[in-house]
Amino acid sequence: MARRKTHKRLRARYAVLGDGQTEQYYLKHLKVIKGYNYSVYPSLFNDITIETASSKIDELISGGCDLIVYFTDYDTIVSQGKQDKFNELIKKYDDTPQVLICESMPSIEFWFLLHYKKTTREYTRADEVVQELKTFINNYSKGKAFLENPAWVVDLCNGEKLEIAVKRAKSILTQRQKQHVGKHFPFTKAHVGIEKFDKRKKS
Repeated sequence: MARRKTHKRLRARYAVLGDGQTEQYYLKHLKVIKGYNYSVYPSLFNDITIETASSKIDELISGGCDLIVYFTDYDTIVSQGKQDKFNELIKKYDDTPQVLICESMPSIEFWFLLHYKKTTREYTRADEVVQELKTFINNYSKGKAFLENPAWVVDLCNGEKLEIAVKRAKSILTQRQKQHVGKHFPFTKAHVGIEKFDKRKKS
């Protein structure tokens, strides 16, 4: 008698990548603190660029990932004159639901700042956001010695700060879409990825 085959349902595979060690450590700590289920690829973070992002994303898709979330800083794209290449990247995956591109203007620190306050101040440089963030996170630094300690991400997640940051990010994006704003108007789409991680956790 033939052995009856059983089919085991596999959990969806989520992957995150970005273009700096700040994103890398934030996402590593967030995964542990919030109990999210995704894979972080440290080897990708320090060398990924707009030029290489597409091949990395395609590699993850072909490897069976059900969701790839790419975190990037928009001020770097602008300062390097790579808006056209970024727009091409957006267009390529526009009809690919398993790929989310979550840029922040000017940088990921604006997403962190929204955990503490809502602002639409136009920052001309990313370090201006960092300086303002330091008024809430003492000694905040983009250096490895600071980032590898999860305490700063623990503080970001205390109470309802994360949920509040998501609401603020959504509100600012709506404002950006409905109003005429300056070229340095800040925004972030980091919350789009966070909501996906949270939804998966609850499913």
